[in-house]
Amino acid sequence: MKRNQAIVFLAVIAMAVCAAGLRGQGKFSGLVFGDYYYVLGHHDAAVEKANGFWLRRVYFTYDNALNDRFAMRFRLEMNSPGDFKTSATLVPFVKDAYLTAKLGRHTLLLGLIGTPLYDTLDEFWGYRPMEKTPVDLFKFGNSREFGVGLKGPLDAEGKLTYTVVAGNGAGLKSETNRGKAVYGRLNFQPRPSLFLELYADYTDMGADSSVNILQAFAGTKGGWGRAGLNFAWRHAETAGVGNNLKFVSLFGVFKLNQKLELVGRFDRLLDPNPAGSKIDYIPMADNAKANVVLAGLGWSLSDSVKVIPNLKYVFYDAPEGGVKPDADLYAYLTLYFKF
Repeated sequence: MKRNQAIVFLAVIAMAVCAAGLRGQGKFSGLVFGDYYYVLGHHDAAVEKANGFWLRRVYFTYDNALNDRFAMRFRLEMNSPGDFKTSATLVPFVKDAYLTAKLGRHTLLLGLIGTPLYDTLDEFWGYRPMEKTPVDLFKFGNSREFGVGLKGPLDAEGKLTYTVVAGNGAGLKSETNRGKAVYGRLNFQPRPSLFLELYADYTDMGADSSVNILQAFAGTKGGWGRAGLNFAWRHAETAGVGNNLKFVSLFGVFKLNQKLELVGRFDRLLDPNPAGSKIDYIPMADNAKANVVLAGLGWSLSDSVKVIPNLKYVFYDAPEGGVKPDADLYAYLTLYFKF
């Protein structure tokens, strides 16, 4: 582990030393967010009353426009363990490492790139430091992929855009089977106040297993703030046996003044989530349908610094043939800054 950390550290130093030798348009940037948290109640007695400080995301990014046609990005990420069990130092790992090439109005991406699953939804939601978008939170699919992508406009005005990606289907990890994954997304913004998205993917997991995801999103925004409605369906199949996972989500962000916003969201998980107990920072019961309520205030201290006091409340339906899990209640004081 220490050897890996040393290699990453040396790579960062090498980037910094070599940056001046590139085109001169290189840029270092980053972001950090974390919380003081207190678990007021939880269905898992081992988690209830847990409290402390953690960093849920740290980014360190280098971008460079190599010339008029080519550009590159290299990004490191590190996070505190979020399972309420592990005690470990923050270890950086490579999150992005890719080259882009302009092909007229379109862009080709090669390397460790983002999938189109939820990057635009993250941007529209705007409160990733408070919580992930539902499709990310409920562990539907991968945010990154080793592969190739293409994106661009489909009309003259750029109101209809597309993104397609093909890759290994293993996320940030190395491929261990012969299966591959394909991802596709259409975004439509007929006017500045309205945003629509349709998404689909298919991953061959090998060993007679596959996963596919369908997602739809509609959002509206104005001087008052923004709101969105999201639905997604995930179908996993192994040896002819299928498992479905669906959710519907509604959120609103309302401007109270120039520096303060009221944030609310409700996620309704329509099926029990087998991976619920593995969700970082907010583990859920995996045998019951979950309802997630988020409420907070976004206080902008500057363009680069935001404080977000917030609550997260998870309550469950009674499972079939089982006992209804107790509700979960978390209190957070979240700090976000970027540079």
